[in-house]
Amino acid sequence: MTAPPTPRPVPGAAVEAGRRARAAPVPAVDSCTVLSASDVTARKLVRADDPYMEGHYPDVTIYPGAFLLESVYQAVLHLVWETRGTGSFAVPARIDSVRFLAAFGPGDVLDIRCACTPSGPDGLDVTAECRKGETRAAKVSMSFRIVPAADQEVTDA
Repeated sequence: MTAPPTPRPVPGAAVEAGRRARAAPVPAVDSCTVLSASDVTARKLVRADDPYMEGHYPDVTIYPGAFLLESVYQAVLHLVWETRGTGSFAVPARIDSVRFLAAFGPGDVLDIRCACTPSGPDGLDVTAECRKGETRAAKVSMSFRIVPAADQEVTDA
């Protein structure tokens, strides 16, 4: 029996190991595990002191939906770097659907599993299931273009 892959820390947001990445608002995943060329899992502990949590909902602090999408994106980016090399970059092309079914609060663990399907020579269609323990918390379908890292413009603040 083969041991499961060990989760690896996710690369830093701006520059890591000589590769140029986009500026990310914050690390939206704590670890990623590439299971195959088409499957990746990611995990994020939602922390009360993360800068985006304060005031998101004044009386009920929850992990913002935009950051859940960012978590999926960072998992896909990690898969692309692991399977195609750091000379490739994933650029979000479109969001087909997002369904939020449960909220994440401080102390909750967001577990993501992304199934990725090639679409043409430079595309990737992704279906992500997000869980909170045994509860299905969100489902995301989105598409990405894969481009050389040098062609990636860093546009985030």
